[in-house]
This record gives sequence, structure tokens and C-alpha cells, in this order.
Amino acid sequence: MHSKNQIYYLSGFLISVIGIILSVILICKHGFPNICTGSMGCSIEGVDGCKELGESEYSKIFGIPIAYFGIIFYSFLAFLFGYSFLKEKPEHPEINHSRILLLFYASIFGVIFDSFLGYINFTKLIVPCLLCVYTYFVTLAIFILSLVLKNRNKPQIYIRKIFNQGLINLGSAIIFATLVVGVFYAFENTQATSQTKSVLLPSDKVKDYLNDFYALKEYSLSTKDLKTYEGSLDGYIVIHKFADFLCPHCYDTAQLLQKALQRWPGRILVYYRQFPLDSTCNKDLTSPPRKPYGDWRCNGALAAVCAGDYPQFAEFYHQIFALQDQQLPIDLEQLQRISKNLDIPWNKLFMCMTSPFAQQKINRDVEDARIVGINSTPTVLVNNRLVSRGTPDETYFFYLLDALVYEKEGESAYQEFNERMKKQGK
Repeated sequence: MHSKNQIYYLSGFLISVIGIILSVILICKHGFPNICTGSMGCSIEGVDGCKELGESEYSKIFGIPIAYFGIIFYSFLAFLFGYSFLKEKPEHPEINHSRILLLFYASIFGVIFDSFLGYINFTKLIVPCLLCVYTYFVTLAIFILSLVLKNRNKPQIYIRKIFNQGLINLGSAIIFATLVVGVFYAFENTQATSQTKSVLLPSDKVKDYLNDFYALKEYSLSTKDLKTYEGSLDGYIVIHKFADFLCPHCYDTAQLLQKALQRWPGRILVYYRQFPLDSTCNKDLTSPPRKPYGDWRCNGALAAVCAGDYPQFAEFYHQIFALQDQQLPIDLEQLQRISKNLDIPWNKLFMCMTSPFAQQKINRDVEDARIVGINSTPTVLVNNRLVSRGTPDETYFFYLLDALVYEKEGESAYQEFNERMKKQGK
């Protein structure tokens, strides 16, 4: 019977190699997007979900890309399948069964971990990472193979010993996987809900940050008649954020900017600009319309520029983004619900959305985006200097704001900040 295991070992080895290859491609797309520019099976109606995942914190555990762990996991399985193929000993069924149990419990760990990653992939991301989905099927196939091997190889001796050891190994695998998933989940939630940092940029490093900042190219973006803003109109730090409402990273950036406003109240003015990734309402896009979800992108953009006429704009803007968390569409029903909750007259808002004036406002944002050379979202400018294509690193971004505030107000601003943090218990 054991000689017939060879086909299962060989199949498991080949499937594990496929897992290694997929993990390598994911590492390339997440860590070296300039090299892996093709969709490589990741595109859903023109949207590269794998690339978008790689730009988010969901692709990493403590800063390490999850795909690296995938290579280690599948390499271990490939080795174990290959070793079993070469070293199977029919005269020692307990040894063979021990290796099979190890394969089985390792595959259980993989299934548990992939279940968590799948939850992130399909609930946290607007466009799922298809390559990641392929790895889930690889892990599932390995689990099925190891389950078949386990059931086919039940030695008549040492059954109680193997069974007891198996229970221990199974329990250990489940506990370890649960701990890893729990730590990852806690870390991800901490990152998503972390409060404004209470540590300022040391004053002796302000000059270095300012030198780097003023070395950036300056663009000329007018704010005349722009109404889609949040913060203080007297703010001397003026931020432009170009975004698309279906972009998860744009949502992250919106939350980051709200933290920035809390960090330095009265000093910052944020203009929320539209760059919908749909050529229906963004005439600057030369590629086909990106419509994996109908007209949601344009619905959000049209509603946002029209809501600029109302004092509730900022809350309206953020509630559109919050639809990502709720897994709700940016359709007229949801926009009407939000507007009514905020006492924005829906009839007037809808009339504006369907008028040529709304498209003209989007066109203005798109024209300014062309000046900067924007072709993706989010993009952030501070005082007309391009700071980040993508969500800015939180520490760098806050320290840059600290440097600009210190340049304008000196040590007194730092003292005010520290006193405010003490009152808040931070």
C-alpha cells in the first residue's frame, strides 16, 4: 500500500512548488512593483488588486510581507513531500505515518491562516488580490492530499502512541495558528485605530526635514473657489489630497489627514480633490473605464464636489469613504441616506450632481492633477510640494508637519502641543 503513496507525495511536491512560485510573484508585485508591472492574473476589469494590496498595511505582518512567510511555508511542505517521496520505508510504517501527520498538521495551520487572510482579502479590500486566492486553493489542495495520505496510512502498531502524539501536534498547530492570526489581527486593528502620536520631531532635526521638503519640486495649484475642504481657512499648511472613493489607500489617507488635523488644530487646511479612476467622469484617463462596480467612483466624486456647497461637507466626504467598511455601494440610495442624516437637502444635491457644473468641478481637479503628473491615487501635496504618491508614512508625515509648525511658531507651538497632550492624558 505504501508504494502507492508516491503519486501523492509527488503531487504534493509539485503543488507546493506552485505555491512557492505564486509567493515569489506576490513578493515581486508587493515589493518591486516597478519590475512586476504586468497584471499577472491579478486584474479584475482593469484593477490590479494584488498591486493595491501590496501598497496597504494588510500585506505585511510587523512590516514583513506575508508573501515571505508563504515562501517559507510552501518550501517546508515541498521539502517534506520530496523527502517522503525519496525516503519512504514500508517496513517502518510508524515513521512514514509520523511524516504524514506532520504534513497534515502543517496543512491545517495553512488552512487556518489562509482563512484569516481570505477574510482580509474579501472584506477589507475593495478589489481582491486574485494571486492570493490562488494560494488559498494551493493550501486547500495540500490539505486534501495530506488528509488522503493520513487516512490511507494507518499503521497497526504504535496506534495509541501516534494518536496521542497526533492530538498534541494538532492542538499545537491550532494554538500556534490562532496566536499568529490573533497577533496579526490585533496589530492591524491597532494600526487602523491608533490615535495621534504624542511624540514630536526633535527640534534639532527640524532643519533636516525642512531642507528635504524644500528640495521637492513646487507646483502651482490655485485654491480659489475650492469648497471641498476641511480644517482652518487660516491654516498655513495647505494640503491637497487627490483620491478615488473606491481606493482603500485613499480611505487610509483620509483617516491619516484627520489625525493630522487633530495633531495641529488651526494650522492645517486640507483640500479634498477628486481623481476618480473611471474615464466616464475623468477625461484624463486614456485607459478603458475602470468599472468593476458600475458608476460608484463617479457617483462619489460628483456627490463630493456638490456637497462642497454645504458646511457639512467634511463629514459627508468621510461618510462616503466609510461605505468601504460597511461594504455598501456608492449608489444614489446610500448618498441620499447620508445627505439626509447630515441635513443636506438631497433634491438640491442630486440636481447639482446631474448638472454640468459638477463635472466642471471634477474637471478642474483633474486638470490640477495633470499639472502634478498624477495617474494613481492617493496623491498628497503639502504647500504645493508633492510629498507622496500613495498613503504617506505616518511618522514621516507627522514629523514633516511638526517641522513646518516649528518653522512658523517656534518652541511655543511645541509647548502648546505638550500641554494639550497632558490634558488628554497622553
